Amino acid sequence: MSKHDSRDVNKARYVVAAIMTLCIFLLGLMLGLIIEDKRIRLMQADNEEQQLEFSSMQMQYEYINQLSLENNCPAILKTFDDNLKNLEQSRIRLEHYEKDSKISKADFNRIKRDYTIAQVRYWLFAKKKKQICDSDDISLLYFFAEDKSCPDCNKQSFVLSYLKNIFGSDLLIFSLNANFTQEPMIDMLKKSYNITEYPTMIINDMQVSGLHDKDDILAIICPLYSNESIGCREYYKTLEASAEEIQDK
Repeated sequence: MSKHDSRDVNKARYVVAAIMTLCIFLLGLMLGLIIEDKRIRLMQADNEEQQLEFSSMQMQYEYINQLSLENNCPAILKTFDDNLKNLEQSRIRLEHYEKDSKISKADFNRIKRDYTIAQVRYWLFAKKKKQICDSDDISLLYFFAEDKSCPDCNKQSFVLSYLKNIFGSDLLIFSLNANFTQEPMIDMLKKSYNITEYPTMIINDMQVSGLHDKDDILAIICPLYSNESIGCREYYKTLEASAEEIQDK
């Protein structure tokens, strides 16, 4: 084989290799676009489903506003429990999107706003449920901030998570980022309760500002239960032990 023929063969190999590389690149690009398109479609479907859940929740709340008889309580309580499960699913969805580096800031803020609105709706639902059914649970609206304006918010969140694990459904905690300006309802609530510092808790419409440990919060919420909550038993035992110790002295 002459040098000229050898060069032609090598050139052909390079061309074939280049074409194969281009085909592989284009195939990868197409697969990436297909996967991304599918991801976006799933996200859109997820968001549409979430919007339906929120619309349904709003309609249920408006309907419950028309009720006032105790015999409606079983339906109200079941609806509330079902919607609390939806709220938890929304929270998990938000955490998933928060970890998704591909989602835009605008999309994430929209999802975050949806979740914020849902929390306020469920909080209002809880208040109405307690009013109609005289349910023995406590609603706690928790305002926190994620910046330097609230150095104690992480500690307070930890305490509230601890109490939530103990009380379960007897303690309903709704957490709102006070600096999330994209949702006007946050500012309305802050003005309504005259909230100027964080952390701040609204416990059955009573404002409690600043950092509070579990014993402080137990001292506030335990007397609010008409029946002794499981979460308060240890607290009352501690009070009795302290009272006996004082008497012995």
